[in-house]
Amino acid sequence: MDRPDVFEGIVRESGGATRGVIGWIFSGSSVSRLFGRVGLITADACALVASLSIAVLVVEGGAAFEDVVFLTPLLLAGWFAVLSAHNLYSWTPPQRRDVGGLVSGLLWGVGLLGLGPLLYPESGFVLVEVAVAGSLVVSLCLGTHFVYGRSVEYIYSRGLGRIPTLVVGPEQERERVRRMLEGGGAYVYVGGMDLDHEGAGSLARLRRMLDVSRARSVVLTESASGHEGFRFAELLRSMWLRKVRVMMIPTTSALVNNALVPNKVGATLLEVRYPRPKGLQWSIKRTLDVVVASGLLVLLLPVFLLITLVIRFNSRGPALFRQRRAGADQLSFICYKFRSMYVDAGTLQAELERLNDAEGAFFKIKRDPRVTAPGQFLRRWSLDELPQLVNVLRGDMSLVGPRPLPIRDFEQMSDYEKRRLLTVPGITGLWQVSGRSDLPFDEMMRLDLHYIENWSLALDLGILLRTFRAVLRGRGAY
Repeated sequence: MDRPDVFEGIVRESGGATRGVIGWIFSGSSVSRLFGRVGLITADACALVASLSIAVLVVEGGAAFEDVVFLTPLLLAGWFAVLSAHNLYSWTPPQRRDVGGLVSGLLWGVGLLGLGPLLYPESGFVLVEVAVAGSLVVSLCLGTHFVYGRSVEYIYSRGLGRIPTLVVGPEQERERVRRMLEGGGAYVYVGGMDLDHEGAGSLARLRRMLDVSRARSVVLTESASGHEGFRFAELLRSMWLRKVRVMMIPTTSALVNNALVPNKVGATLLEVRYPRPKGLQWSIKRTLDVVVASGLLVLLLPVFLLITLVIRFNSRGPALFRQRRAGADQLSFICYKFRSMYVDAGTLQAELERLNDAEGAFFKIKRDPRVTAPGQFLRRWSLDELPQLVNVLRGDMSLVGPRPLPIRDFEQMSDYEKRRLLTVPGITGLWQVSGRSDLPFDEMMRLDLHYIENWSLALDLGILLRTFRAVLRGRGAY
């Protein structure tokens, strides 16, 4: 039986050495791994430019340094296209990478450079220059990748940069995986759990363990990956929403029955990725979120300052209100709003429960005595929601999606009603443009589930356009 108290102790011990700036850089998170990839790409770019510059200096009768500067963007684009095609900048841990693949990628890159003088003589480059530059860049890049791989191995050996990992499966199989992970590498074992006969119960326990451990990867043993009661597709979606990597030691039947296309991570582990809904559209959605939220935060800065001053002068307390809410896959996060109530509003809620005007899990009072005078104006025009643009940038929310509910409301929802958390919550959504708090709880649920099941980029854009009309009408804004 898994013991949460023991599990938490393991996590605290493994995370103690990774505090501070250095700990963040080598924390093993997606951001820190991106930091390492950018460093490696920058080093390879410098190697190519340096090699070409040296070649034009030592070889007479060829291109000049000005030609290198002029052609650098084009050369770098072709160079990185070839190296990326050989997976030299993938998320695969450096010690797992194939040296032959690295050499092959570099030689293909040099071959592409050699075509330059033949296809574009006006560049001024001659084959001798390409040969000199090619020899230099291969040597420099091999050295760079060797040093990078050894550096990462050293970081792992010091207990830094390793990704906290949970193992799911029977105890005997978990122990075998734990010994394998303790042999070194990018992943560190922080706990495990067995499976229930009911997949939903196992997933709920796994969510709780992830909340406690902050683990960023999960390994399924042979028995777990083929477990009959385990809802594999639901698990993959859940972990995708949490940005948690899923790996497995698969059985053949698990691969066939679930139509998986795994990507190799190590000698015995396969990474399984959830197919993003309407892949390209989903990527565009996230790009629009970042671009629009960033632009609005800059443009609305004077409005933010004005609202802050009004709130602070009207009543005591901070202008910004922070509240923990349930987000994607039931993962809680801090939601930001402009404060529209008095600072003691939370302590008064229990006394006001009997006045609740909303149905279901909601708590809403049309004439809430806790709302300040500026707060009524902010709520009428939905200005109190503007700080959630920061949540959009952080990835906790999107511009469009089901509204994130306070923990109080979330805890009163049934398992079926919690299905509205099967996507990233939003600032606006179908519920907001259809009546907001005037709609009954069941209708809100129907709209949210309709959005999840029928999501498209066109639906998001339509909701955004309808949001302006909904704000002007002010229906259900209280």
